[in-house]
Amino acid sequence: MTVQHRFLPTTPTDRMELLKACGVNSMEDLLQGIPSDVRFNGVLPSGPAQSELEIRRRVRTLMKDGRYAKNALSFIGAGIYDHMCPSAVNQLTLRGEFLTSYTPYQPEMSQGTLQALFEFQTMVAELFGMEVSNASHYDGSTSLAEAALMAMRINKGKNRLLVSSSVHPEYIQVLTTYLANLGVELSFIPLEAGTTSLNSLKSLLSDDVMAVIIQSPNFYGCVEDLESLSAVAKSKNALFIVSTPETLSLAVLPSPGDCGADIATGEGQSFGVPQSFGGPFVGLFTSKLEHVRQMPGRLCGETVDAQGRRSYTLTLSTREQHIRRDKATSNICTNQNLIALWATIWLTMMGKEGFHELAVQNLSKAEYAKDVLVKTGKAKLRYPTQSTFNEFVIELKGSAAEFAQKAAAQGIAPGVALSRFDSTDTTGLLVCVTEKKSRDDIDHLAQLLRDLA
Repeated sequence: MTVQHRFLPTTPTDRMELLKACGVNSMEDLLQGIPSDVRFNGVLPSGPAQSELEIRRRVRTLMKDGRYAKNALSFIGAGIYDHMCPSAVNQLTLRGEFLTSYTPYQPEMSQGTLQALFEFQTMVAELFGMEVSNASHYDGSTSLAEAALMAMRINKGKNRLLVSSSVHPEYIQVLTTYLANLGVELSFIPLEAGTTSLNSLKSLLSDDVMAVIIQSPNFYGCVEDLESLSAVAKSKNALFIVSTPETLSLAVLPSPGDCGADIATGEGQSFGVPQSFGGPFVGLFTSKLEHVRQMPGRLCGETVDAQGRRSYTLTLSTREQHIRRDKATSNICTNQNLIALWATIWLTMMGKEGFHELAVQNLSKAEYAKDVLVKTGKAKLRYPTQSTFNEFVIELKGSAAEFAQKAAAQGIAPGVALSRFDSTDTTGLLVCVTEKKSRDDIDHLAQLLRDLA
């Protein structure tokens, strides 16, 4: 059978069977009871077909004079991204049976949940180019921190950890909290023109380094040279850990696995999960198969039951509730199944081509934004020679925080003033442009820059 519509999978045969059951031969026969003088015979003036995003934008335009909070424009990223989520994802995810599900301790009662998590793991592993993924963490920051603990278990006897200074400052805070009192010496790799300095990494690296942690795209939006950094890290047998808070970038950038990562983590919020004032989100965690026994969290596997039917179960479950506390590799307890399911449905609906197209839109619109913002004469790119995805730093002539406050008074969040994380950085503004921003939106930001900066 040929499916005629993506969301209305009714074939011509299906329709004929329905009409036959009603005792008629066509749709026209069903309308015979409607008087001809009240029937509309022309073409509705609805215009060409539009996407859901275009329709939403049009409705917001019509309501711009009303008290509608979403009229405000936001160019804030910094680890939480304003991506499009089709209404169908919300409708499916918010079904009652999903909202009330808990940890699938009894596989015979939880096949649907387990299958969804298995599909989630499969997609995440493919995106990161890694061999195995677990069934989610709290968020991207805790995933990265758990990766550091995993590195400690793998490289026992080593007590140093090298972290790029371009890793998200809040991720570093979580990492520092996790490692407190564990005897780990944390050293930061300086930056060079917005990315991790390869020469500095070489000078800091020694035989007692358990792992090297890099974020790409990094906090400043720059794409790191993961292959070169990985080669240096492995020259001293250190594990190479990659964090990717903006996971949509994996549609157009080489995967961490292809660049030599031993452990790769990230944030799944970009996969249609609402920003929700900062959470809840879903952490992503992948690894080489050889390290799977040291992986924290839960891992779902596919098997067959006694009748030979395909079935799913928790293959590994490493919480201290399940096994002896001294053997546990994790104390992750909060269930993130609902958010993982949300991301899985979003990825399924996007498909390979849609996922790539979305990423290309982000990349293209960010490049356009760079161009028009620099042309205002009120700002310049801080790292003009670096490749970026959908986020970049502009340097204003005056205070970035003051400009952000003035723009906010007019309903625009122009980005994140970097003075929030570094009091000495008064001119840096981190700007993010996703597919939800139109050319007019970007031009409006440029005009604000001309008027207020």
